[in-house]
Amino acid sequence: MSLKFLKMSGAGNDFIMVDNRDGACSNHLHTEEIASLCRRGLSAGADGLIEIRLDPRHAFAMKYYNSDGSPAEMCGNGARCICRFAVELGIVKPGVEFFFSSDAGSHRGIVTGNSEAKIWVTEPVLHFLKKNIRIENEIQVGFADTGVPHAVVFTDDLEDGSFEKYASILRSHREFGLAGANVNWVKVQEDGSLIMRTYERGVEGETLACGTGAVASALIAAERFDSVTLPVRITVRSGLDITAGRDSTGWWLRGEARIVYRAETVS
Repeated sequence: MSLKFLKMSGAGNDFIMVDNRDGACSNHLHTEEIASLCRRGLSAGADGLIEIRLDPRHAFAMKYYNSDGSPAEMCGNGARCICRFAVELGIVKPGVEFFFSSDAGSHRGIVTGNSEAKIWVTEPVLHFLKKNIRIENEIQVGFADTGVPHAVVFTDDLEDGSFEKYASILRSHREFGLAGANVNWVKVQEDGSLIMRTYERGVEGETLACGTGAVASALIAAERFDSVTLPVRITVRSGLDITAGRDSTGWWLRGEARIVYRAETVS
């Protein structure tokens, strides 16, 4: 059986999107095949695979897998993409708020344009604003869970080689438990906006964007720096911007959710 899918981009995070509401695709959705589909250069290539499932209490359910085939609780950029995917499938309507679920909990979403969506993440848990963690030397780190855990390091220079040298080590540091954490290097601009680079667990490398990382970075930056006010614009590695903020109902994330192409695997 072949597998029909959409390729989508969420500000540079790219995903294979699968409609599995009838369960017919489940035989394809095991670790080895997901990893094979996500392998760049040899297949479609993606940062992760997302399936849309039925959920009797929500408009739909989102199930997310990293590019190595391992499941993850949540992906902010992927959540925006699945909202746009749900419009494509006729499950929800653009401009109308709805609720969907992930392994991190229940979320609110709205598709705000043909290639843009906004989602509300589960309430973040701030573990600490700053703590010195020793690798070769001491690095000051903030730590928050925005559906998945994120370590945040602030720097004046994103290109000084420290990200390449330390992010992969910090990702598995014992401070973040057995599963480790995603790692974000963040620069605060004079206007209070942020520039962010992210090393993602499960991908085990840098990605062009990270939505939950953007929320974690915005949360910690707003607490630590007077110049950072919400909502805050975050420029990710792709060069695109996403916006994170907070309203009376919680933290939200807004940005690109674009269909790149439609495809079908060859058996």
